[in-house]
Amino acid sequence: MKLLRRIGITVLVIYAALCWIGPAGVVYFAQTAPAVTRVVPTELKDVSTSRASGRKLSYFGYEFEVPWSDLDESQTQASEEPNLDTAWFCFRSGLKLFVVITPRKAVAPDYALLKSVYEVTPDQIRYWSLIEGWGYRDARLLLFKSAMLHDIGHPGRGSNPAETGIFNLRSAGYRGFQYGDPRSRPNELELRLYSDDGRVEFKFLQGGYEESTGVTQVEINRIVKTLHKTTAGESPKSLATTSN
Repeated sequence: MKLLRRIGITVLVIYAALCWIGPAGVVYFAQTAPAVTRVVPTELKDVSTSRASGRKLSYFGYEFEVPWSDLDESQTQASEEPNLDTAWFCFRSGLKLFVVITPRKAVAPDYALLKSVYEVTPDQIRYWSLIEGWGYRDARLLLFKSAMLHDIGHPGRGSNPAETGIFNLRSAGYRGFQYGDPRSRPNELELRLYSDDGRVEFKFLQGGYEESTGVTQVEINRIVKTLHKTTAGESPKSLATTSN
């Protein structure tokens, strides 16, 4: 939440400055906006799921399957904080998976707002629309998009998986986004899934992954399609793993 407030304050300050210097300044910002702001969500071309042997993970009242059976349980870590539950899974292949669960009351912005933000591109910012006034809405959304996508991957290190694609995700009870095209084998891939209960984030860290192809789309789809809510109130100690 502190990060979101900081982003919001930054956006408001920059937007106020752009309004002060007029439409020309806003157009200049749009023309020089980061490349990632030109990426819009698209539909997945492959929605099939991996049938490989894997494991079922049950954690904090959520359950999902991973299509890998080489989990190093000695490296599994879980922590519970107010409005934030996290789990860290390491696989012997070098792949690492970080999971963050945020309850509904602490989720901001929500899916609907993000969808509107991500669909805006710099090409929509036109001088004449700013002169008439209504174009400033798109300018605000573009600023917000730039700030939100800057938080994906490792800001400042030139490693933003969203630059290779943002994809719409859907499953029973969940809608969200995938940041990164697995075919480009980025060092990181992120998923953010939203439901009435909150948000579940998955971050794949594959810098040390031995598999040359990296995490594939069908493997990601297996996780997304098997994610579901079980019972509330589970603690980190109740984390369970079963082979399947």
